[in-house]
Amino acid sequence: MAATWRQWIGVGRAAFVCALALNAAGCSTMADLGGIPRPGYQKDGSYVLSAHEHDLGCRELQARQVSLQTQLQELPTKAVQQMQELPQTVADAWARLTGSPDQGIPAIAEYNETKAEADAVNASIQQKGCGTSVETAGIRSN
Repeated sequence: MAATWRQWIGVGRAAFVCALALNAAGCSTMADLGGIPRPGYQKDGSYVLSAHEHDLGCRELQARQVSLQTQLQELPTKAVQQMQELPQTVADAWARLTGSPDQGIPAIAEYNETKAEADAVNASIQQKGCGTSVETAGIRSN
């Protein structure tokens, strides 16, 4: 009897964990279906800044902008290399065969996401009235 009771407790715990997982997955799916924007890269190719990113000051935003510009300069070379290589997975090969020329190439997808984030950061910089250059503290000698 005790063994049976323990088995039911184990089944109950497993059912609870499964229900919790389905609930969490359902919430994100409903947000996607409802068209509710969430922070990060969006299906329409845009980027929504998180609350933390909205709270960044001019210096932090400009530092992020410089970092993203560096990535945008490096990714085209990486994309050309990936185009010349054989696809790593069957899904990548299928995407290259049946989709547009840029599908199945991770560097191009990464470029698109980085470009969208850079546009969102630039818009935030403009909205906050930050200049294009970062003023740094200096020491004057008289």
